[in-house]
Amino acid sequence: MTDTAILHIPEQDKPLNKKQKEFNVLSDTIEALDRQISDLQQAYDEMLRRIPSDLDPLVREYQSYRADIVNLWDRAYEAEHFRKAYQTKLDYLIIENAFDLIKNHGRSELKTVFNKYSPTDIDMLLEEERLRETTRIKDPAFLLESIYDAEPEVSFHELSEEEQQRIKAERREQRMEQRTREAQQAKTTKSVRSVYMELVKTFHPDRETDEAEKQSKTETMQRITKAYQDNNLLGLLKLQMQLEQIDRSGLENLNKNQLSYYNKILRQQVEELGQQKVSIQQKISAVCGLPYQHANSQVTVIAKFNTNINDLKAEIKNIKKLYKHWLVPSQLKAYLKPYQIPDQQEDDSDE
Repeated sequence: MTDTAILHIPEQDKPLNKKQKEFNVLSDTIEALDRQISDLQQAYDEMLRRIPSDLDPLVREYQSYRADIVNLWDRAYEAEHFRKAYQTKLDYLIIENAFDLIKNHGRSELKTVFNKYSPTDIDMLLEEERLRETTRIKDPAFLLESIYDAEPEVSFHELSEEEQQRIKAERREQRMEQRTREAQQAKTTKSVRSVYMELVKTFHPDRETDEAEKQSKTETMQRITKAYQDNNLLGLLKLQMQLEQIDRSGLENLNKNQLSYYNKILRQQVEELGQQKVSIQQKISAVCGLPYQHANSQVTVIAKFNTNINDLKAEIKNIKKLYKHWLVPSQLKAYLKPYQIPDQQEDDSDE
């Protein structure tokens, strides 16, 4: 947490004026934003750490049961229990689910099943999808993602599941490394650089000829550099005020121009930190589905992530029951009878 004790103007014998009140409000706001951004970054990092161990295995298990159901539908299609109307529905369900499982979840073993029911070969469809991806208009954000998601020489969907998981793990690691680099680059805001450069001009020891003064400035520069590396604007301002011999009691005596300068820097930092907050909130939303405006604390974010895991466990439990239920032909028929293929008239004339 940023040390702001010296950056709060005390109200003593007379009420604070408008600029003094603004100084205090801005200082408090920056400290609160610093804490919240740090809290949210920890939540985001925790989710990324837990995805491979806590979430990915559940996703694979769920998709495995979906693949089992596609194979069950395939067997049911050939059975005598199911007439044309039911077969039409099974045909549609097999194609839709098998395509998603092959394209998005690496279940290449379903290609044979898909091709039994689709008039177009699955590899041709996947190639068409790939071409659409490579020819679509790319915005800067998509270009950034494409660094990590470039197509391998061999089609991803033709690889074994073990190889697909290895590639996904490598890509995830690359994304995390890139995010770390971006975070370090974005960490130092314009307002911090502005104050830092002012201090460097005054206290850089290289031009100092007096050895004692050079040693003193070297120690001062170490403190300045540490605050700069920590993106600690309030710490830099505190150092600036200390070095200008403005102590806590002297804050209330800052003249109008000094307060205007400090308030301008503080306002800029509030704006930049606000943008950083929204950025990390949007990243959190992309991972756990929590609306970014609601991602305001580590507790809330991790609670949502845990809810997603528990919901997926419940879905796995339900799909296991469903699979066993549909092993009985009459139960599968009971599901199919009211099922309506999207954008298609219901036709039970064969029944």
